[in-house]
Amino acid sequence: MNRGLWTCILSLALLHTVPTSALAEASSRPHRNNPRDVPRERSWRGGFEGRTMLRFHGGISAPTGDFDSAVNTGWGLGASLGYGIGRSTLLSWGLAYHRFGRQFTDGHVGLTPLTMAVDYGFASSGRVRPWISGGIGLYHVSDTITGFPSDSENDFGFNAGFGIAMPTSGRSTFGTGFKFHHIAGSNLPDTDFLTIQAGLSYPL
Repeated sequence: MNRGLWTCILSLALLHTVPTSALAEASSRPHRNNPRDVPRERSWRGGFEGRTMLRFHGGISAPTGDFDSAVNTGWGLGASLGYGIGRSTLLSWGLAYHRFGRQFTDGHVGLTPLTMAVDYGFASSGRVRPWISGGIGLYHVSDTITGFPSDSENDFGFNAGFGIAMPTSGRSTFGTGFKFHHIAGSNLPDTDFLTIQAGLSYPL
Protein backbone atom coordinates (compact mmCIF):
# COMPACT_ATOMS: atom_id res chain seq x y z
CA MET A 1 0.00 0.00 0.00
CA ASN A 2 1.51 3.36 -0.99
CA ARG A 3 2.49 6.23 1.29
CA GLY A 4 -0.36 8.50 0.23
CA LEU A 5 -3.04 5.91 0.97
CA TRP A 6 -1.62 5.24 4.45
CA THR A 7 -1.57 8.97 5.13
CA CYS A 8 -5.25 9.31 4.29
CA ILE A 9 -6.30 6.24 6.27
CA LEU A 10 -4.46 7.40 9.40
CA SER A 11 -5.81 10.94 9.04
CA LEU A 12 -9.34 9.62 8.57
CA ALA A 13 -9.08 7.57 11.76
CA LEU A 14 -7.97 10.63 13.71
CA LEU A 15 -10.49 13.05 12.30
CA HIS A 16 -13.41 10.68 12.76
CA THR A 17 -12.96 11.03 16.49
CA VAL A 18 -13.93 14.71 16.14
CA PRO A 19 -17.50 15.93 15.65
CA THR A 20 -18.07 16.64 11.90
CA SER A 21 -19.51 18.16 7.74
CA ALA A 22 -22.21 19.37 5.63
CA LEU A 23 -25.11 17.07 6.39
CA ALA A 24 -25.20 17.29 10.16
CA GLU A 25 -28.74 18.14 11.23
CA ALA A 26 -30.53 17.14 8.07
CA SER A 27 -33.03 14.72 9.60
CA SER A 28 -32.93 15.09 13.37
CA ARG A 29 -36.65 15.92 13.69
CA PRO A 30 -39.71 14.26 12.15
CA HIS A 31 -41.11 15.79 8.98
CA ARG A 32 -43.93 18.27 9.52
CA ASN A 33 -47.15 17.67 7.65
CA ASN A 34 -47.83 21.39 7.52
CA PRO A 35 -44.65 23.50 7.62
CA ARG A 36 -46.73 26.69 7.79
CA ASP A 37 -47.79 25.85 11.33
CA VAL A 38 -44.36 26.93 12.65
CA PRO A 39 -41.60 29.28 11.50
CA ARG A 40 -39.05 27.87 9.08
CA GLU A 41 -36.09 26.37 10.92
CA ARG A 42 -32.71 27.67 9.81
CA SER A 43 -30.79 25.05 11.82
CA TRP A 44 -31.55 22.25 9.28
CA ARG A 45 -33.59 20.09 11.65
CA GLY A 46 -36.42 20.02 9.11
CA GLY A 47 -34.28 18.47 6.35
CA PHE A 48 -32.51 19.82 3.28
CA GLU A 49 -35.34 20.32 0.81
CA GLY A 50 -35.53 23.90 -0.47
CA ARG A 51 -32.59 25.08 1.64
CA THR A 52 -29.19 26.52 0.72
CA MET A 53 -25.90 25.69 2.43
CA LEU A 54 -22.43 27.24 2.25
CA ARG A 55 -19.43 25.09 3.21
CA PHE A 56 -15.70 25.74 3.63
CA HIS A 57 -13.22 22.87 3.96
CA GLY A 58 -9.52 22.05 4.01
CA GLY A 59 -7.18 19.17 4.71
CA ILE A 60 -4.74 16.61 3.32
CA SER A 61 -4.45 15.57 -0.34
CA ALA A 62 -2.55 12.31 -0.96
CA PRO A 63 -1.45 11.04 -4.39
CA THR A 64 -2.08 7.42 -5.40
CA GLY A 65 -1.01 5.17 -8.26
CA ASP A 66 1.62 6.52 -10.67
CA PHE A 67 1.01 10.04 -9.34
CA ASP A 68 2.35 8.90 -5.95
CA SER A 69 5.78 8.18 -7.46
CA ALA A 70 6.14 11.76 -8.74
CA VAL A 71 4.81 14.02 -5.97
CA ASN A 72 4.54 14.24 -2.18
CA THR A 73 1.41 14.37 -0.05
CA GLY A 74 -0.02 17.88 -0.26
CA TRP A 75 -2.89 20.03 0.94
CA GLY A 76 -6.24 21.24 -0.34
CA LEU A 77 -8.72 24.05 0.30
CA GLY A 78 -12.18 24.65 -1.12
CA ALA A 79 -15.74 25.86 -0.82
CA SER A 80 -19.12 24.66 -2.04
CA LEU A 81 -22.67 25.94 -2.35
CA GLY A 82 -25.46 23.40 -2.05
CA TYR A 83 -29.22 23.34 -2.53
CA GLY A 84 -31.56 20.74 -1.06
CA ILE A 85 -33.45 18.84 -3.76
CA GLY A 86 -34.89 16.36 -1.25
CA ARG A 87 -35.22 15.84 2.48
CA SER A 88 -31.88 13.99 2.64
CA THR A 89 -30.33 14.97 -0.73
CA LEU A 90 -28.20 17.98 -1.56
CA LEU A 91 -27.01 19.13 -5.00
CA SER A 92 -23.80 21.12 -4.66
CA TRP A 93 -21.33 23.07 -6.78
CA GLY A 94 -17.75 23.32 -5.57
CA LEU A 95 -14.42 24.97 -6.31
CA ALA A 96 -11.16 23.79 -4.71
CA TYR A 97 -7.38 23.87 -5.04
CA HIS A 98 -4.93 21.03 -4.30
CA ARG A 99 -1.15 21.46 -4.33
CA PHE A 100 1.50 18.71 -4.39
CA GLY A 101 5.26 19.31 -4.19
CA ARG A 102 7.42 17.31 -6.60
CA GLN A 103 9.67 14.60 -5.15
CA PHE A 104 12.84 14.85 -7.24
CA THR A 105 12.73 18.35 -8.73
CA ASP A 106 11.96 21.86 -7.59
CA GLY A 107 8.34 22.30 -8.62
CA HIS A 108 4.75 21.40 -7.90
CA VAL A 109 1.51 20.10 -9.39
CA GLY A 110 -1.63 22.15 -8.85
CA LEU A 111 -5.15 20.77 -9.34
CA THR A 112 -8.21 23.05 -9.46
CA PRO A 113 -11.48 21.12 -9.70
CA LEU A 114 -14.79 22.79 -10.56
CA THR A 115 -17.35 20.12 -9.72
CA MET A 116 -21.02 19.28 -9.29
CA ALA A 117 -21.94 16.62 -6.74
CA VAL A 118 -24.89 14.87 -5.13
CA ASP A 119 -24.64 14.35 -1.36
CA TYR A 120 -26.95 12.04 0.58
CA GLY A 121 -27.27 12.06 4.37
CA PHE A 122 -28.46 8.96 6.22
CA ALA A 123 -30.88 9.14 9.13
CA SER A 124 -29.40 8.27 12.51
CA SER A 125 -30.69 7.77 16.04
CA GLY A 126 -27.80 9.86 17.39
CA ARG A 127 -26.28 13.23 16.60
CA VAL A 128 -23.57 11.86 14.31
CA ARG A 129 -24.89 11.22 10.78
CA PRO A 130 -23.06 9.44 7.95
CA TRP A 131 -23.15 10.73 4.36
CA ILE A 132 -22.02 9.65 0.91
CA SER A 133 -21.19 11.78 -2.10
CA GLY A 134 -20.47 11.45 -5.81
CA GLY A 135 -19.67 14.07 -8.42
CA ILE A 136 -18.15 14.99 -11.78
CA GLY A 137 -16.41 18.08 -13.04
CA LEU A 138 -13.66 19.91 -14.87
CA TYR A 139 -10.19 19.67 -13.35
CA HIS A 140 -7.51 22.22 -14.28
CA VAL A 141 -4.13 20.49 -14.05
CA SER A 142 -0.94 22.57 -13.85
CA ASP A 143 2.53 20.97 -13.76
CA THR A 144 5.35 23.38 -12.87
CA ILE A 145 9.08 22.63 -12.77
CA THR A 146 11.41 25.48 -11.88
CA GLY A 147 13.35 26.66 -14.94
CA PHE A 148 10.97 25.09 -17.47
CA PRO A 149 7.69 26.25 -19.06
CA SER A 150 4.60 25.06 -17.17
CA ASP A 151 2.26 22.48 -18.67
CA SER A 152 -1.47 22.80 -18.06
CA GLU A 153 -4.75 21.47 -19.39
CA ASN A 154 -8.41 21.08 -18.47
CA ASP A 155 -9.58 17.47 -18.05
CA PHE A 156 -12.75 15.63 -17.11
CA GLY A 157 -12.79 13.88 -13.75
CA PHE A 158 -15.01 12.33 -11.13
CA ASN A 159 -14.99 11.85 -7.36
CA ALA A 160 -16.73 9.71 -4.74
CA GLY A 161 -16.55 9.66 -0.98
CA PHE A 162 -18.12 9.32 2.44
CA GLY A 163 -17.95 10.95 5.85
CA ILE A 164 -19.76 11.85 9.03
CA ALA A 165 -21.35 15.07 10.27
CA MET A 166 -22.49 16.52 13.57
CA PRO A 167 -24.07 19.83 14.64
CA THR A 168 -21.99 22.30 16.59
CA SER A 169 -23.34 24.93 18.94
CA GLY A 170 -25.35 27.47 16.99
CA ARG A 171 -26.55 26.89 13.41
CA SER A 172 -23.36 25.51 11.85
CA THR A 173 -22.19 21.91 11.43
CA PHE A 174 -18.67 20.51 11.54
CA GLY A 175 -17.67 17.45 9.59
CA THR A 176 -14.98 15.32 8.04
CA GLY A 177 -14.97 13.39 4.79
CA PHE A 178 -12.85 11.09 2.67
CA LYS A 179 -12.89 11.27 -1.17
CA PHE A 180 -11.22 9.61 -4.13
CA HIS A 181 -10.62 11.69 -7.28
CA HIS A 182 -9.76 10.44 -10.77
CA ILE A 183 -8.72 12.80 -13.58
CA ALA A 184 -8.62 11.50 -17.16
CA GLY A 185 -5.62 13.25 -18.72
CA SER A 186 -5.35 14.07 -22.40
CA ASN A 187 -1.73 15.19 -22.91
CA LEU A 188 -0.75 14.84 -19.25
CA PRO A 189 -1.06 11.43 -17.52
CA ASP A 190 -4.19 10.33 -15.66
CA THR A 191 -4.15 11.54 -12.06
CA ASP A 192 -5.56 9.81 -8.97
CA PHE A 193 -5.56 11.21 -5.45
CA LEU A 194 -7.33 10.91 -2.11
CA THR A 195 -8.46 13.68 0.22
CA ILE A 196 -9.30 13.79 3.90
CA GLN A 197 -10.84 17.13 4.85
CA ALA A 198 -12.71 18.83 7.65
CA GLY A 199 -15.12 21.70 7.16
CA LEU A 200 -17.76 24.01 8.53
CA SER A 201 -21.21 24.39 6.95
CA TYR A 202 -23.64 27.27 7.34
CA PRO A 203 -27.32 27.48 6.30
CA LEU A 204 -28.13 30.61 4.29
